[in-house]
Amino acid sequence: MKDETNIRDESHIAIIGNCPDFVDAGQMTDRCDWVTRFNNTAGFMDVSGTAISELVLVSRGGQATEWLADPEFTNRPAVRKAARITLVFPPSSDPGDECGALELTSLLEGIGKRVRYIEQSVHDQARQELEALGAPPDAALSSGFVYAFETLLNRPEDAPPVIVAGFSFEGWDGHAWGAEKRWFGDMQQSGRLDIRGL
Repeated sequence: MKDETNIRDESHIAIIGNCPDFVDAGQMTDRCDWVTRFNNTAGFMDVSGTAISELVLVSRGGQATEWLADPEFTNRPAVRKAARITLVFPPSSDPGDECGALELTSLLEGIGKRVRYIEQSVHDQARQELEALGAPPDAALSSGFVYAFETLLNRPEDAPPVIVAGFSFEGWDGHAWGAEKRWFGDMQQSGRLDIRGL
């Protein structure tokens, strides 16, 4: 398994969203050293490539509950192939959060997966940055934004830009899509992200 420090600092990383319109015609993702995908991995093993190193899963709400109830969840190719699983939210004891982080961790570690969480402190920093770009304080942060924010937070500024593809910046209206798109655009202008199709 690759060393995480090397992945963050030196490797060519691709963060692939679930936009159904993304087609990796040049097989860019399969040439990267580390490929991250999200949730139900639209297009994986088909139009968006066959590589996956890390699977990011939302660990609260109905989607997490649905996965936990699915006896075939751990047999999904993305789950089986990923070297690491990242849960978007850390464990929470607040019933309102509908948190499945502990149950997902137990399930995934039971099949030999390395599981980690995006810490609350990262969410807090990401929210502050998004609010500065016009997001309302109660907007939910998308998994893709939080993960990309954390990736750059831990990555030297002179490292190669992180490739981002398959992001449409639309969907559930609880996210601040406009502010998130502005943040991604700013990071592209600064040379930290290489966004395909923004």
